Amino acid sequence: MKKFDLADAALLLLIPLTMIGFSAGIHTRDHDISTTKAAQVNKIGENIDTEYSGDSDLNKGNIRPLYFQPSRVFSVKYRTVSFKTVLDEDYREEKLYRYVPGAKKNNRTYRWSTIKAHTGKRVYVDKKAKAYYRDDDGERESEDFYRIRVSTNKHATRYWVNEDAIDD
Repeated sequence: MKKFDLADAALLLLIPLTMIGFSAGIHTRDHDISTTKAAQVNKIGENIDTEYSGDSDLNKGNIRPLYFQPSRVFSVKYRTVSFKTVLDEDYREEKLYRYVPGAKKNNRTYRWSTIKAHTGKRVYVDKKAKAYYRDDDGERESEDFYRIRVSTNKHATRYWVNEDAIDD
């Protein structure tokens, strides 16, 4: 019994010693870092990233700024539907869109007065879109949008609205 206790104590002492030995071997010399060139640092809050063009014939080793627009929407799936419904009583809290929000760069919004909207107004739905996005916590979320028109004419102007704007 004492042999096992002695062996356990020796192993417990050996574990910290090996960790200290490995961490001592990881350090590098400081003069290697001082000989490298200083890296370019972006200011916080700007949407500019840099790209190193490397051995390109156009820019040998130059740094070019890349402008990008962060988007939360990463996928939109469309489905054809066909039904009639009415505008919900809380439709004013939503907006009319030209495209599904997040699907196009320059999306236009419209006022509800352009379609003479009121609670209970009949609308015709011909498409449904499910937009997948990441919220502030990085979790995947989805939102449903419907393409509506106010006329029975299938070629009338169509708008995208959130699912909360119409009565399902």
